[in-house]
Amino acid sequence: MKDHEISPAMRAVLGQVFINMPWHYVEQYIDLVIENGINIEIGFGAEDLEKAPVDAVYAVIGRMRAKGSRITVHGPFWDLCSGSIDPAIRRVTVSRLDSLFDLVEKIRPEQVVCHTGFDPRHHRGHREVWIENSLSTLMPFVRRAEMLAIPLVLENVWEEDPGLHLELLEGINSPWFGFCLDIGHQNSFSRTTLDKWLQATWPYLKEIHLHDNDGSFDTHLPVGLGTIDFDYLFNFLGEKKISPVLTMEPHTVEHLYETLAGLAAMVSFHDFVNARTS
Repeated sequence: MKDHEISPAMRAVLGQVFINMPWHYVEQYIDLVIENGINIEIGFGAEDLEKAPVDAVYAVIGRMRAKGSRITVHGPFWDLCSGSIDPAIRRVTVSRLDSLFDLVEKIRPEQVVCHTGFDPRHHRGHREVWIENSLSTLMPFVRRAEMLAIPLVLENVWEEDPGLHLELLEGINSPWFGFCLDIGHQNSFSRTTLDKWLQATWPYLKEIHLHDNDGSFDTHLPVGLGTIDFDYLFNFLGEKKISPVLTMEPHTVEHLYETLAGLAAMVSFHDFVNARTS
């Protein structure tokens, strides 16, 4: 990343977004983060929660915050399922989320992102029971979020429409429990259009993951290189006067810079930023 140059326009974008970074990459890119005061959404996987010393994590985050970085957290998600029909899978899910929130209590991020683990290919036939199980799994963590005053938000992945998230959000009904729209997942996995997702979920919308694709797969392309209508997105946010956390999810160094450049060139993005900072 040191071979790239961050232009003034791109630097202005950096001040308005977070960049997702798995914990195991933080050491590699810590100098760049500190030098530029980049806001980071740190992704903690199961292995990170088992092996990363809490004091070391706290120290690294302290260095970033001292240089102006803001911090959010993305929790583990591989093979976890909050509403699983198998009680042993639910116990593992609870254990991972317990470890995550133990860390959250120490580092105090601005927001915590988790997945539901719902896959319609497997769970469609057990939806009602799945939702009951998921509500039971998630309730204690929403209560922990309330006590910490740190929002817990659920991200869409395989869900084909916003209905499942709405049932969970309405079932628990807490101002500290919200929705994270992954716009790339919506475009590649959902059968429901972006406008319908936004119209249904905007009262709960606390975060948006920004990346692009052509609708065929979750390729995490730079913003502007796929088919997602980002102008509609930012115009909608401006009309509703809401300011969710915006988190870029580049999968390569080059895509990070291309997304910064893409957002810097987007009039609707600047209109939205100007509206929310005025």
